[in-house]
Amino acid sequence: MIKMKYFTLIFLILLAIFSSCESEKRIPPKGYLPNSGAATEQLEAAYFWIPQDKLSSPYWKDADFVEVEVTNQSTGNLYDDGFLNMTGTYNGLDDFNKGRNPKVVIKAGYDEENIYILVEWSDTTLNASFKSWLWDGPEDDFKSDTTSGWTSQRNQDNLLFLFEKEGSSDLDVWKWNVATTAPFDQAMNLTLSSNEFTNDSESEFFQRNISGITSRSGPAYEWNGERQEITLENGTKRLLDPSYYLLDDYKMDLIGDVNSGDNVFNNIADCRYCHGPNGNGIADGFTDGGSLNKVFTNKYSREGLVEFIGSTTHEGRGSQYWGRIKNNPEQVDDLVAFLRGIAGVPGNILLTPDNSAEVKAVSNVTVGGIETENSVYKVLFIRKLNTGKSSDVVFSPDQTYKFSIRLSDNDEINFIGATNLELTFNSKEL
Repeated sequence: MIKMKYFTLIFLILLAIFSSCESEKRIPPKGYLPNSGAATEQLEAAYFWIPQDKLSSPYWKDADFVEVEVTNQSTGNLYDDGFLNMTGTYNGLDDFNKGRNPKVVIKAGYDEENIYILVEWSDTTLNASFKSWLWDGPEDDFKSDTTSGWTSQRNQDNLLFLFEKEGSSDLDVWKWNVATTAPFDQAMNLTLSSNEFTNDSESEFFQRNISGITSRSGPAYEWNGERQEITLENGTKRLLDPSYYLLDDYKMDLIGDVNSGDNVFNNIADCRYCHGPNGNGIADGFTDGGSLNKVFTNKYSREGLVEFIGSTTHEGRGSQYWGRIKNNPEQVDDLVAFLRGIAGVPGNILLTPDNSAEVKAVSNVTVGGIETENSVYKVLFIRKLNTGKSSDVVFSPDQTYKFSIRLSDNDEINFIGATNLELTFNSKEL
């Protein structure tokens, strides 16, 4: 009898261990169904019950993926008068990523509420500028526009997803870019109809920083010198570099006359002696003060820039030349306006969108202090399976969806990409 109880106890223990092992097999501890991490012909979204909403979430290391072969989609396009050096993908793949293979990879997943799509691609260039205002800026190799006065120059990197909608010729579009959406970890939710984009959301991201109505009007505002911080939906704070970003709450009227400042720089204070005409760094004298037509000068507030110029740390004999104008406030204001102009005043004012954006987009781009080199972009899109809006695709795990992607490198009218891609959903069952 005792032996029988003993064997029964052992049996129950072994059964419990076996059941536990089976349970672990049925419910993967990572919170998502197992993947092989292999390449697939079409994009397959696997199911997870623990949200994988970060670039560092473990699912993205294990997920199956699609290697997208991109081709030229739109090339050879130029902007109107006054918009220069903004077509970095003019020759398509020959320009994008300096002609090297961008190696575009897409992964996907879903839970009960959202669809998640991660895109990775190689691109060594990174530019957060978007239509920055430049005074007497560089010429454009593709255009004959005069560069005298104010022109809009530089552009941003863009990524677009375009989903087909059943029974409609309109496309549901998610647009992410470095200059206007990356700071907020969001993407624009658009509709493409008859080759025209319309914004589906009431949440705007930017407006033009312009003093008039023409492409050569020049900027209306500059940075007010206060620390530019935004608070994201998760409560974290993000600091934005004023060399690239001008937030609506941190702007002030652009002070000084840039044309007069040109004369102050090149003639009255004779800054060109050390810094070259137009601040290009090609010195007329024996002292090479370096180039000033880079964005770094806009990291200074107006007061900070004036203080540095007049300080003893100003290289060479700069403080002596400063003595020619330091007691003339008008000339000082004009000079700083000129320095702003040759460095590039942000061309747009960012409008902090509400946190209810329909498409979130987390990226590995550091928007606090922009780096000029970037090896691999990573952008994770997150959107509800059903937003409740007729303009948006409703994602259902029992259907297949056709989509395409577009990529541009410092451009918005020329792009590479791929069409006729498909998205499917894997079963929730093991």
